[in-house]
Amino acid sequence: MNDVPTPPPIPPAPLPPGPPPSQPFTEADQPPRGYFIAAMAGGPGLGAAMEALLKHPGSTIFEFTEGTRSRVLARSLLIVILAGLALFGVAAVDFTHGIQWWAAPLKLIGGLFLSALLCLPSLYIFSCLSGLEIRFKTSLGLLLAALALSGLLLAGFTPVVWVFSQSSDSLPFMGAIMIVIWGISLFFGLKFLSTAARALGMKHRLHLRLWMGIFILVTFQMSCALRPLLGHASTFLPEEKKFFLQHWSEQLNADPPPERPHQAG
Repeated sequence: MNDVPTPPPIPPAPLPPGPPPSQPFTEADQPPRGYFIAAMAGGPGLGAAMEALLKHPGSTIFEFTEGTRSRVLARSLLIVILAGLALFGVAAVDFTHGIQWWAAPLKLIGGLFLSALLCLPSLYIFSCLSGLEIRFKTSLGLLLAALALSGLLLAGFTPVVWVFSQSSDSLPFMGAIMIVIWGISLFFGLKFLSTAARALGMKHRLHLRLWMGIFILVTFQMSCALRPLLGHASTFLPEEKKFFLQHWSEQLNADPPPERPHQAG
């Protein structure tokens, strides 16, 4: 028998061109941890709002961008801001005398809200310049959330401020402690604002960073315009205008207050 020749193997058909090899993700490309935008699971109440700020900040972004409960959430955030500033103000009760006992917390609350109101229009403008497609209401909501997170931190630092107020008679030192704590709390609040802007598609960071610098300067100048926040005051508001750096320098070079009389044990 003759062998039947085996036909040559048919070459496989060429595969369609696939996608280019993926590039490794950088840290800037990855979504920020906890900023996955989704509805608040526990509702926009006070307790749920505080938990969302600390654990699931993306849910607050959702309520102000796509949710239907932004007004309720805004009210909860306002309560958090008011409570945090009030506790921070009364923590230094040993340094407040006369009307300052109730005026200092009121000045802190009024000064922060006035600073936020003055800087809110520029926040919306700078947000648009950075590439964000958001409404003015969203800018307001994000600013409230950032300040509420700062208020939570201020409330958490209240025992620390109280300890220093009970153990030190130095007014400049106490003022420096409160400025440092305010700076730390404001830093994390503004960091929340920056990360939220990234999650919403911010393309340029320079504009928002410039706004943050302006906002910090406004809050420092507002604290000087409403001075004193610590110590004795014969009037509710100062009678002389000063730049906050000048005021701080004068307080550092001022003579120390007289020592308190010791009570017999």
